[in-house]
Amino acid sequence: TPPCRHLAGRMKETLGWQQVFSSPRLDWLIERVALNAKVLGGALGDHDKMVAAASCSEIILWALRGDGDGTEIGVFHLGVPMEAIFFVGNQLIATSHSGKIGVWNAVTKHWQIQDVVPINSYDAAGTFLLLGCNNGSIYYVDVQKFPLRMKDNDLLVTELYRDPTEDAVTALSVYLT
Repeated sequence: TPPCRHLAGRMKETLGWQQVFSSPRLDWLIERVALNAKVLGGALGDHDKMVAAASCSEIILWALRGDGDGTEIGVFHLGVPMEAIFFVGNQLIATSHSGKIGVWNAVTKHWQIQDVVPINSYDAAGTFLLLGCNNGSIYYVDVQKFPLRMKDNDLLVTELYRDPTEDAVTALSVYLT
């Protein structure tokens, strides 16, 4: 099949499948897609859906309305090729094995890039983003609070665990009760 340069969304309703969004044709191939089905209490309203499409280091984010229209929120750059994009609550997250994370916050409408050690794995639990890194550490960010350090305006990335032998954390699976 030919590479994808156009994103179309479909949603199953009681009447069957229907198209709910179609992006404009993009100049680049879509490599990653993330969908947030419902954003509650965010700056975009209670019933918005969001979809993001990414290629290499560039992400386009749209807010989708019930009438099928989409509004481009913005184009964001991670600066390095990304391995994953996904939502944690209202926040869009991009990760790279090279050690960068990008976070877009729906309330502040702010895109923040943070350098961390190279990332091997990730998971989300509630509003926490957990990063398994090649230095044996597990770091976390509470993306709902979108905390920034006062001295340099960087994301507050906190070390949760460090393996004494510094073996890389290659997989994470988190379940909160």
